[in-house]
Amino acid sequence: MKPLRSLSLGFLALLAAAPAAAQTAPPVAPVDWSAHPLSQFADDELTLPYYLQHFARFANSVRMEGPDRGFIDISVWRNEKDNRPYNARIMENALSLAYFYTTDRPWNPYRGDPAVRARLEAALDFWSRSQSPAGRFSEYGPQQWNLAATAFATKFMGETLRLLHNGPPIDSAVVRRATEADRRAIMAVLQSPDFYESGRFFSNQYGNVWPGALAYLALHPDPEMRTLLETQFRRASTDHQSPAGYFYEADGADWSYNLGTHHSNVQMAWSYARGTPMGDQLADETARWYEWFAYNAALEPDGSGFVLNRAIETRQQSVFITRAGQGETGGVFSPAERVEMARVTGPTRESQVATRAQQRAALADGWPAVDSLATGTFSAFSPYAFLHRPNLQWVPTDAQQRAARARLPYLARTRFTHQRVDSRKPVSYTFVRVPAYYAAFNAGEAWREQQRYGLGLMWTPRAGAILQSQTGTADAAWGTRSASGAAVYEARGFVPEFRVNGSAVTVTPGTRDLPAGPLSVQYALGAFGTKNVEFTDGAIRVRVRHVEPFIEYIPLLVLPTDVVEQGAGRLAITRAGTRITVTWPAAVAGELRRTERMTGAKQVAVLTIPASGELEYAIAVQDGGRD
Repeated sequence: MKPLRSLSLGFLALLAAAPAAAQTAPPVAPVDWSAHPLSQFADDELTLPYYLQHFARFANSVRMEGPDRGFIDISVWRNEKDNRPYNARIMENALSLAYFYTTDRPWNPYRGDPAVRARLEAALDFWSRSQSPAGRFSEYGPQQWNLAATAFATKFMGETLRLLHNGPPIDSAVVRRATEADRRAIMAVLQSPDFYESGRFFSNQYGNVWPGALAYLALHPDPEMRTLLETQFRRASTDHQSPAGYFYEADGADWSYNLGTHHSNVQMAWSYARGTPMGDQLADETARWYEWFAYNAALEPDGSGFVLNRAIETRQQSVFITRAGQGETGGVFSPAERVEMARVTGPTRESQVATRAQQRAALADGWPAVDSLATGTFSAFSPYAFLHRPNLQWVPTDAQQRAARARLPYLARTRFTHQRVDSRKPVSYTFVRVPAYYAAFNAGEAWREQQRYGLGLMWTPRAGAILQSQTGTADAAWGTRSASGAAVYEARGFVPEFRVNGSAVTVTPGTRDLPAGPLSVQYALGAFGTKNVEFTDGAIRVRVRHVEPFIEYIPLLVLPTDVVEQGAGRLAITRAGTRITVTWPAAVAGELRRTERMTGAKQVAVLTIPASGELEYAIAVQDGGRD
């Protein structure tokens, strides 16, 4: 078979201009549940009855007449306001049509269904016609071509075409046009300097092309694409990942995108690249990211999940996580077979069995009733439900997860000061472990409105997380606010001076342990004062000097079962044999205000201490897990 790129431009133009079939196909019939008992679904298919129930409505939303014939005209994927024919992101759901059309399972009545085929062909044809001559797709307006719409298209269309490759009959000309459009999109991403530059800023978007190109190459040998893919992949190893460990999102760290789309990209690419040099690079990058995660994610003592050093995040907002990856993947992240630290989150084989047993019991209780289709919501019918199903599904055992968690730095060692520094932005992340507690301190330039720096996280071995600064808030982020200011100074960023044992520390891009000894951090509060934070064995001690009246904010995490005691110049929280005490001058009235914010099972409760001129306070930990 000749490479697809060898087709003449004239022939491609004729194909692209071919008129769509004039007839309107009959509607897709609703599923007849009397023919499909729950027993037909395997344990790893128990999320599919929901999609099967709503598939006919979804499929029948494909326009079958008019200039936008093939557009999926139902708001179940992406924001409702963006559900427009010019938005190629909507058409990622062509994968959902292809999944039901090709999947050979006893519960699926839609395999080879003519009505589904007609809508799938129309959707593929519409998608192909939506592309710019340069191979790009738009998202937020007609002909507003961008990286996200183009790169995401390659990931979803790559899997769509792979499903169709050996599936039921389908119009070869339609598939040919979609395949050519897919190649043009892949090459547009890989060849475009402006797309690559956007990828340096939004790494999750560009990274879609890795699995997209690999899926294409699995069907169509293409030396030109292969060479370009490998070249760009090597470049991205440093351009898209900070030496601190995170993948750049808006030039910084973002938990939601790094844990979500980026994990999806890597999971997909791993299925193709495993055992190759590209797979080795994926594993190395993933290992560096999980080292970053390991310092910033505090494991709760009951193992239920991780409290994040969250206030550094640049784009979205994440608080507490139990698993990585898109929600529809169930937390499966197959590179964990190679990267041990990637096993700390998500399901284990044993927990997966228990979860699926619960799912089956819940379905059996009301079979065949499932949740209604919430149209107008972002992911009511998400193509991610089908994207990862054919991929390698590697899950650790309980024992493997316990072994990985034991290597979390604050569990493996009881004393260190570790620093991670970016090379693109002047930001540093410093982590202090002493036997009584673990803390994260963030400093440097703040360039996104929601970022908050300073003391981001504090954790103890028995009580778990006890402090977490909150992203994008005026009243729940750790720090100092002038009585006349709108937010804490730490929202503006600052240039700190680090000292260990009184000696200055030079901040250097990369990762390293600092010398042993007490760490102190000093920085200016605008032009109106200074702040000193000292990390000692038993407490974090803070001294604030400010020429105007000010308020100190300390966002604590409180369980309903905690014993909370407050008196003059003192607040004490007792949990699991650990006593956390905040002390300040008795003459100053502090107030504990419980908020509606939750971090896992813990409520964010903000201690505010008003002061004038000077304030010294300490957050002390007694016991802290020392038996």
